[in-house]
Amino acid sequence: MTALAPVSTLAGAVRSFEPHLQDSGEMVDVVFGEPTQYGTAYHALCQAVLAEVGPEPERGAHADRAARGLDAALRHVEDPTLPATLATFRRETGAVSRVNHRDFFWPPILKTYGILRRLGLACAPDLEGRIRAVDPARSFRARPPSNWAMVWLSGEWLRMRAGLAPTTQEQFDAWLAPYFQGPVLLPLGLYQEPGLPNSYDLFTRYHMADVLCHGYEGAWRTEMELLLQTGLRRSLAVQLSDGSLASAHRSTGQTWTVGAECAYFTLAGNWFRGRDPALAERAHAAAARAFASFRRWQRPGGVYSPVENLLPPVWRVGYEGYTADGHYGNLALGFLAAAIAEGLAVPDGDPPARATARHIEGAPTQRALCHRGPYSVQLNGQPAPHYDGFGLVDLTFGPGRLLQIASSMRYLGAPDAFYNPGLALRPGPGRTELRPVSQEPMDLLGPIEPGPGLASLRLAARVREGPDRYALAVDVEPDGVWVKEDTPGVAGHRTLLLPYPRDCGSGATTAVAVHREDGRAVVELGLGTELVRVQVDAEVESVLNLPYGFENRRGLGGLLRLDLARICEEVRWRAAVVR
Repeated sequence: MTALAPVSTLAGAVRSFEPHLQDSGEMVDVVFGEPTQYGTAYHALCQAVLAEVGPEPERGAHADRAARGLDAALRHVEDPTLPATLATFRRETGAVSRVNHRDFFWPPILKTYGILRRLGLACAPDLEGRIRAVDPARSFRARPPSNWAMVWLSGEWLRMRAGLAPTTQEQFDAWLAPYFQGPVLLPLGLYQEPGLPNSYDLFTRYHMADVLCHGYEGAWRTEMELLLQTGLRRSLAVQLSDGSLASAHRSTGQTWTVGAECAYFTLAGNWFRGRDPALAERAHAAAARAFASFRRWQRPGGVYSPVENLLPPVWRVGYEGYTADGHYGNLALGFLAAAIAEGLAVPDGDPPARATARHIEGAPTQRALCHRGPYSVQLNGQPAPHYDGFGLVDLTFGPGRLLQIASSMRYLGAPDAFYNPGLALRPGPGRTELRPVSQEPMDLLGPIEPGPGLASLRLAARVREGPDRYALAVDVEPDGVWVKEDTPGVAGHRTLLLPYPRDCGSGATTAVAVHREDGRAVVELGLGTELVRVQVDAEVESVLNLPYGFENRRGLGGLLRLDLARICEEVRWRAAVVR
């Protein structure tokens, strides 16, 4: 195991942002030219970690930048009357607004300070007095059990550990109580927010784990330990084969999620090393997979991407309204820096493949995943409006690749029209209008169930307020992912829709070829050296490739429409990696 690759990746990505670092220590955004949210604080943390473990000739320069960044970040926290930095961004006009995000400054400030103090920098005594003087009630916006509040709480715990906080253990325990009395579901390892995002579940549990792993012995220690165990198992289950986080609601496609996976799995692996070595090994393998995903998103000749594509920042493809490069790119790097500080190390070569596994969640999420080798599949039986489509959402083909079908594709002319791989209904023959199952308002007829194999799933649903039924069977085998879709008892004209990533910003675009083998349609998707084959077990009447007007969190997309020739109830297809 070596830490060289993570350190080298961090150093290169930090270097990509340094042209936007001001003499004042502030980090300004590459598009908007102003500080955005918490980028300054997390960039300072990255510089501090490199001052400790980066290439020796550059450590002094990194320490100086860390100190200036820490000074700038502290100015915002100690004086909350200062204008808040930019927080939301209109993609179509560039209009911006501001929100107090100082809650997010506190952990990187305390971590940066701790490193500079270890390094013996002369500025440390002055910084100490300023850190002592901060009043969380005045500076920070959120209160428990918000995910924002858990961020500043994790920083406050570090301040307490450093002997710089007036906060008592009893007060800290009182702040933690609302989490365990409300949104934290200990048996599921889940922190709940509206929409049940996988992203902020991970985010909140990481900050809780950081508190526990840095010496927490308070009233909620038993619950914190249990959450680390059940939460680790959940995080292992919802990591896709390419190392990324399974799609669900907001922020999934932000690169901070894979950075947070690096940090969380490293912390958890260290915690369980002497308690459950097998679980610790799984955590460290997952950290290596997350890092394999993380390193893909360094734009050649540009800043590290805050989203899981390499397209130019000004295009804002995959960005959400609160995303810009200055803060979200540096947040991702800050999580990687924290992972490195905790000992993240990855094996040479490809990360470990996913073991054969299945994970089914009933209420409240109604999601399920299965994994085998290079393949992962996620089903979403209760998609969040405005973010996800129903059914098969994620289909990934292993680490180090750009050609993945991950997150619902949306049409730019109709932002809530989501397309997942799978069935659409036609009222008659020919290129008529479609009813994609992924866009139908569906109610599950029961929980998602296991299929006969170790990596198989079964889903049954009904169109809301209607009689139409739908069944989905997924089996992940060594030779690919097998899918059967069915409208039980109702035959009709059917179409298979296949959204695909067309342009991830790598300089190459996906080539689409459709031909027939033994009366069946075969689709080949090629991106650079990658090739994925989708075989449809039916005769196709017509094929239409729509390569423009679509996008998802992985970049610009296209949509392939395969109209089946025969009236049927059932469609079978298989997706497999060729190379």
